[in-house]
Amino acid sequence: MNLKEIARWNVRVSLVYALGIWTMLGTYGFFQLKKKREQAIIGSSAEDSAAATYQEELQTNVEPEKKTKKEFVDTNVVLKENFVPFSSRIYSYGKSVFGDSSDTSTEERNSEK
Repeated sequence: MNLKEIARWNVRVSLVYALGIWTMLGTYGFFQLKKKREQAIIGSSAEDSAAATYQEELQTNVEPEKKTKKEFVDTNVVLKENFVPFSSRIYSYGKSVFGDSSDTSTEERNSEK
């Protein structure tokens, strides 16, 4: 790959990145504007009714419900014969691909003795 090709790829990646950022910003702005319009349409009547409902709840002095029943989660683990967890499989694969020089050096030292 020569320098001109690298420069072209840099421009292409930059354009894709810029397009993605502007899309995200535009979407965020659109939804913020939409949210403000919906609030303006609903008006302050909903806010007033919500505040009035809250005031009524405070005046009635109703005690909150007490939770008497405790909930527990029960987990059952079934172990299968000759099952190797995925994390161990991935670790073993990575170890075989990238190699671990510390293991080979200790094996060589042990075999010399």
